[in-house]
Amino acid sequence: MDLHVFTSVALKGVLEQFGPEFRQSTGYGLAMTYAPAPVVVRRVREGVAADVLIVTPDSWPVLVRDGNAVAGTERDFAQSVVGVAVRAGAPHPKIGTADEFKETLLRAKSVAYTDPATGAASGVHFMKLVETFGIADAIRAKAKLGSGGPVAEFVASGEAEIAIQQLCEHMLIAGVDVVGPIPAELNRTTTFTAGVAARSSAPEIAAALIALLTAPHVRAALPSHGLQPV
Repeated sequence: MDLHVFTSVALKGVLEQFGPEFRQSTGYGLAMTYAPAPVVVRRVREGVAADVLIVTPDSWPVLVRDGNAVAGTERDFAQSVVGVAVRAGAPHPKIGTADEFKETLLRAKSVAYTDPATGAASGVHFMKLVETFGIADAIRAKAKLGSGGPVAEFVASGEAEIAIQQLCEHMLIAGVDVVGPIPAELNRTTTFTAGVAARSSAPEIAAALIALLTAPHVRAALPSHGLQPV
C-alpha cells in the first residue's frame, strides 16, 4: 500500500530519507508526485487522487476553500531560501552583495532557473529580481528553464553555467557545488505546509506522515537537506 503525496521537489531528500521509517511504522510506502504548489492545486482540482498535500501557506486556504483539503490538519514544517549552484569544481562566482550577484548574472553565458509560468516560488521570485535589476531581457535570452525539477541538472550536464533555485533543490543533484544563498536583502524564504487531502483514502495514515515530518529527529535532519525547521 502506498500513501500518495503531492509535494514540491524541495522535500524529495527528506521524504526519501524517512520513507523507510514511515513504511516500517505504518506499512505504507510513499508514492510521490513532485510539482510546484500551483500545479498541485490544479491537479487536485482536476480530481487526481492524493492523501498528503505539501504546498506553500498561501496555497493551503485555496485547497480548503475548494473542498480539496481538510482544514486544521495543516502544519508548517520547513523553510528554504534561494541560492546559486555551479558545476562541481568550477570557480565560485561572487554573490555576496546585490551588485556582485547582478554582475555574476550578466557575465554568465547561461542561467538555469524554474520557468516562472509554473508558479514555482523560486522562478517567480528570480524573475522579479532581474526585472528590478533591469536585466530581464538579457537573462531570458540565455535562460535554461526548468519545469519544476532541480535546475542544477542543467549545470551538472554543462548546459548552464549557473543555476538559481532553492538551496535544498540544488543539493539533490550530484556533480554541482552549492555556492550559497543570494544576498539576504534579495532573498525569499519559502515555507512548506503539509496537510491531509479531502479525498484521502487513508486520512489517519496521512496524518501520521505529517506527524513524522514535524517530529524532533526529522526537524534535526532538515539542515542536511538545505532546509530549516519552522
